[in-house]
Amino acid sequence: MLWLTWRQHRAQLLVTLGFLAVLGVVLLVSGQLALGAANGEISSYCRGGGVPCREYDAGLEDLYQRVYPLIVILPFVPLLAGTFWGAPLLAREYERNTYQLAWTQSVSRGRWLGVKFGVLALCAALAGLVSGQMFGKWLELFPGRAETLSETSYFGAVGIAPAAWWLFAFALGTAAGVLARKTLPAIAITVAVFVAASIALLVLRPQYADPVRTIGADSSAKDGLILEAGRIAPDGREVGLLDEVPGCPLGRGMNECVEAAGYRDFTVYQPVSRFWRFQWTEAGILLAATAVLGGIAVRGTVRRRR
Repeated sequence: MLWLTWRQHRAQLLVTLGFLAVLGVVLLVSGQLALGAANGEISSYCRGGGVPCREYDAGLEDLYQRVYPLIVILPFVPLLAGTFWGAPLLAREYERNTYQLAWTQSVSRGRWLGVKFGVLALCAALAGLVSGQMFGKWLELFPGRAETLSETSYFGAVGIAPAAWWLFAFALGTAAGVLARKTLPAIAITVAVFVAASIALLVLRPQYADPVRTIGADSSAKDGLILEAGRIAPDGREVGLLDEVPGCPLGRGMNECVEAAGYRDFTVYQPVSRFWRFQWTEAGILLAATAVLGGIAVRGTVRRRR
C-alpha cells in the first residue's frame, strides 16, 4: 500500500515539494540580503547611535515590503493539500469507477483508506511544519515581525499553525471528494470552505482569550493585537481618538492639551505574550475540525456500499 500510495500521488507530492523549495530559495535570498544589511557598515553605525539608523531601517522595511505580496498568499498555500491531494483522493476513484476494483481486493476499504489518508496526512503536517519554520526564521531577520499578533495576515503561516492548516485542508478535500464524488466539484467545495474557515478564524482569533484593558501608556501593547483604543473623558464617557476635544485643536501639542483637559487614553488589546497560546488554540480548533472531516471521509468510504 505504501508503494501504491507513492505511485498514485507522487506527482502531487513532488509538485508541492518543488513549490516549498522555490519558497525556501526566495526566503533564503531575501534573508541573505537582510543579513548583509545587518552585518554591514550602516548597521554598525546604527548600533553606535549614528545617523544612518533611519537609512538602515528603511532598507530593511523596503526589502520586507518587496517580499510582502508573497507573504500575503502564504496562509492559502495549504490549499495545495486540499485541492491536489485531498479532493482527488476518493473523488477520482468514484469518478473513474476504479473503486469497484480497488475495494474488492484482499486489502479492505478501511486499510486502503487508512494507509493512503495516514501517509498523505503525515506529509501534509510535515509540509506545514517546514513552511512555518522557514517563514518564522525569515521573519526573525526583521525586528518586530516575528511572533507578533498585530500582523493578522500571516499568523496562520508561522509557528505550529501551518501544520494544522495543512491537515485541515487535506481532510477537507478528502471529505469533499466523498460527498461530491467528482473531482472538480470537490475542489470547488474545498476552496470555498477553506476561505470561509480562514475568514471565520480571523474574526474569532481576537476572542481566543479575554483581552487586556489598560488606561494610560502601556508599552506591552506594542506588537499586540489592538482591539479598541480611545479616550476616557473627565465625566467617564468613552470617545474615539479622532473625536474632537473642546479647546484642543488638532496639531502639535494636542496630546498635552488633551491630558491637561483630564482625558485619559485607554487600550483594549491582546498582548504579544499570548502568541503561542493563540497558536495552540487555533491549532486545536483546526485539529478538531480535521477529526470531524476525517470521520466523514471514513464513514462515507467504509460504510458506503456503492
